[in-house]
Amino acid sequence: MTSEARTVSAPATAGATRAILIRLARIAIGVVFLVAAYGKVMDPASFALQIHNFRMAPAGSENLLAMVIPWIEMVAGIALVAGIKPRAGAMIVVAMMVFFTFAVGLAWGRGLNIECGCFGTLGGAQVGAKKFAENVGLTILALIAALPLRSPAPRA
Repeated sequence: MTSEARTVSAPATAGATRAILIRLARIAIGVVFLVAAYGKVMDPASFALQIHNFRMAPAGSENLLAMVIPWIEMVAGIALVAGIKPRAGAMIVVAMMVFFTFAVGLAWGRGLNIECGCFGTLGGAQVGAKKFAENVGLTILALIAALPLRSPAPRA
């Protein structure tokens, strides 16, 4: 194999690896959001109580948030798993993960002894260092999912 053939092959392999990594990240975070949405859709009253426990939203908005958030998660998850406008779905997930991580960090900092409400009736975790770290990891995964499949062309 000539050195020219090797230089052409290496970037192509790197591009394929990048695309696979991004697709896997999209599917993984999409599935997480679909499962989370399902647990909340099944019991919006419990999710509204979990929202209330964070003491961040005005009391009158908690029920509305409990009905809207899971459907946004569901649409974003479907977009990611099905590959329909996956970057848009990923951007929504990134925004939501940044907010969720902020909320967990704020509750942890205030010493609230509450569950995160992340998966609704399917189970949740106590707010604290472990949950905060998990959310940071999911945010990074969402950021990877938001990358374009192909690297932008270099500028001349």
